[in-house]
Amino acid sequence: MPSLADQFCPNVHDAPITGAAYDPHSGVWATADATGVVAVTRRNETAPGLVFHPGASITHSIGLIRGGGYIAVGDDDGTVGVYRTDNGQAVFLERREGARGRVRAMRGVAISPEGTRLASIAVDGLVRLWDIQRGDREIAWQGFGGITVEFDARGDRLLCIDGNGQPRLVDLRTREGLPMDKIQMPADEAYFSRDYTYVVCSGPSGISLLRVIDGVLCASFATRGGSGIGNVVLSPDGTQAAAITRRSVHVFSLPDLQPVESLKHGAPDSSGVGLWSHSGIQVGGSDGLLHGQNDEGVPPVITASGFGAFRAATHTDRITVWKDENRVNVIEPNAGELAWSRIDRDGQLVLVQPMKGPLLVYSTRNGKKLFDGGQETVNAVEIAVGGSVVAAQLASGGVRWWDLARNQALELRWPRAMALSGSGTWLGVVTPKGAVKILDPETGRDAVHPPVPLAETPISRLAFVNRRPDLLVLDSDGVLGHYDLSEAIREGRPGEGRDVLDFKVEIDRLWGITGGRYAALRLPSDDRCTVLFVDLQNNDVVHEVNDLHPFAWVDAETGYILEPARSGAIIERNMDGSERRVLRSLPGGQWISFNQRGILGASDGAGGAIR
Repeated sequence: MPSLADQFCPNVHDAPITGAAYDPHSGVWATADATGVVAVTRRNETAPGLVFHPGASITHSIGLIRGGGYIAVGDDDGTVGVYRTDNGQAVFLERREGARGRVRAMRGVAISPEGTRLASIAVDGLVRLWDIQRGDREIAWQGFGGITVEFDARGDRLLCIDGNGQPRLVDLRTREGLPMDKIQMPADEAYFSRDYTYVVCSGPSGISLLRVIDGVLCASFATRGGSGIGNVVLSPDGTQAAAITRRSVHVFSLPDLQPVESLKHGAPDSSGVGLWSHSGIQVGGSDGLLHGQNDEGVPPVITASGFGAFRAATHTDRITVWKDENRVNVIEPNAGELAWSRIDRDGQLVLVQPMKGPLLVYSTRNGKKLFDGGQETVNAVEIAVGGSVVAAQLASGGVRWWDLARNQALELRWPRAMALSGSGTWLGVVTPKGAVKILDPETGRDAVHPPVPLAETPISRLAFVNRRPDLLVLDSDGVLGHYDLSEAIREGRPGEGRDVLDFKVEIDRLWGITGGRYAALRLPSDDRCTVLFVDLQNNDVVHEVNDLHPFAWVDAETGYILEPARSGAIIERNMDGSERRVLRSLPGGQWISFNQRGILGASDGAGGAIR
């Protein structure tokens, strides 16, 4: 069953877009990314109707048949195939793997108009031609290069680039090259014009135009400075060509190749991959999005956190704040790439930790910056907020905290770990010897008597149970302990706890869920994680949710699991791992929230953004 996160999904790539194709006859367009995911969107679809993963990473090598019924895909392992665009079924496949495949990593593919032949160019310099119906390879020509191959309108001739960057037009019946003038600016790509009367060649240093009928060079345009041309795309009506560079799009008229306009495309770290559909020019970026002239892309969600009705999604360069099913603000710190964020349980403050900057605090109501933690909070190990108290476990050691309401700051250089209660009333710390102290953030002194140690083993992590005077501790042997401090506070004595369960695996985070019945533990595993829910009364694990995002977060108010999802989203799961709802930011400043039953909330222009 498809994931809930795949619904209302304007893009499906969580890695840089490395291939794009568009068929003007059918309106079908396709994209591929560095992980090998391919997405196909057909006319009138609001999101890709086909998403599949045929093999290894893809570099440029995708192509649509005229009419959009089939897509050819070649990958960096040398595998090449032709697939139906309605269901992803392979109609032809030649698989390569390992070192043998990588020496023929594919760089360009094309299907003949009648669908009987497949052509490819690989890094080994071979142009290969297959009979799709028989599954046989017909041709393997040496001495070629570039990243494109293309059939003419009848499938009788193949347009290629030779090893010197010169276009070559080969008659497939006689297997002879047809005459073409030498171009002065070596090309990586060569395309037929929409009416097949011209060949447009492009390389980093410029564009050339040749006439098909006699091979004569008609026009050329050389670039001067800049980042060089990464790709050329043709308008659907064939009257213009656009050269895509890392930052801009330069449009030329055809067939005279005169400059028309230049514009910024806004795609971050673009390799020049793009397409020109009936909706305009779109350029693929490292954020997995296609960017148009008037589009505001949505960077992927890196981490997610939340408390009760509130959610904070950390995108690459911004924070989106949600309350219930509605996005209420977008905060752009202008602090470079972000690492994570935290929101307080009242939804008033958002803590932001940049990758290379100090801790920042913002108002969720108006997005105004309220506080800068200073240089010592760069690369903080942990950050937390409760009430008006903000705390950071410093990379240099110790804990620093601030009461923003009282405009005061305190610091202790010796704590090895910390936890802040949701109300900001208590700050729990671990001493150098592994004991636990519970401090009053206002004074830095003991708020209650230090709890009685459960063993001689030092404590490594701790967490307060939300809205209860309970404390969870995890020692260095992996034993989870629980303290109910209510009686100890009333009687003015040290609290006594008990061991709950002994875990023999690494645990990197604890949460105490409202009500005091359950605790949640996160277990890292390579690039994924597992969340366990422990019944503190019966001392057993009641839910084990596997294969989660490595930074999956548990809402201490509700017990819901929050994790980043594709295409600028947060997905929420119940304690048993079942999908609950998705909160998604869309291009153009729009947003939508939905569950299995349908849309829960959306911005006014969300429909247009999805389309």
